[in-house]
Amino acid sequence: MAQDERDLLDLLTFELKFLEDGGYGRSPRTPWLRQRAFEDSITCPNLGDPSRPHPCSECLLMRFVPSELKDQDSPCRLIPLNDKGETIDYFYRYGTQLELEEALAGWLRRQIKRIEEQRKAAATDGAAGTDLDRIRRKQWLALAGNLYTLANRHRENHDYVVAHALYGRALAVAEKVTTLEDGGRALVARIKNDQEAVSEILHGGDRSLQQDHSEELELVGP
Repeated sequence: MAQDERDLLDLLTFELKFLEDGGYGRSPRTPWLRQRAFEDSITCPNLGDPSRPHPCSECLLMRFVPSELKDQDSPCRLIPLNDKGETIDYFYRYGTQLELEEALAGWLRRQIKRIEEQRKAAATDGAAGTDLDRIRRKQWLALAGNLYTLANRHRENHDYVVAHALYGRALAVAEKVTTLEDGGRALVARIKNDQEAVSEILHGGDRSLQQDHSEELELVGP
């Protein structure tokens, strides 16, 4: 299977897991705001940046957008999710959140199945791509950067366990492109440094708890 198909499979699999875990539920901080499918996911290169510095053409999801609609704002909203041609935008206007999530989950599962079947066929034929092109490198670096930013936010809020886990996921993504992209190597170095710092905090906390427990035992006595 071609490299872009492998990257797309990872992206779609992540999106399905994100959806199933309630990632598009309303935020406790802003319950009045509806979470936007794809656009409010960490797979979006423009997540959290209203200036949208990355063109949508860099997104792997663009292949699912009808050619005549690719120049529209937020083209990922216009991906047909079923045989009726209903899109994310359609459900925003006329459907419920539950209907949207059911349609989106069904579409994601079908695309994942299609790519997996293509992957098996390609493996049988011995056809597999090996090189990452410029757009795919940017896609994965953007994802790694979003995960890294999210980890830093949890670290700032002293949620070190979650921060450590997110650093690990960011590292796994960034390492996909380290051999071909200088920016990837620099990001990997930053992630490793910050993850080690958080790990020291976590381990230090464990030792502190053990020490406090030992002191309590000494006070109680035999």
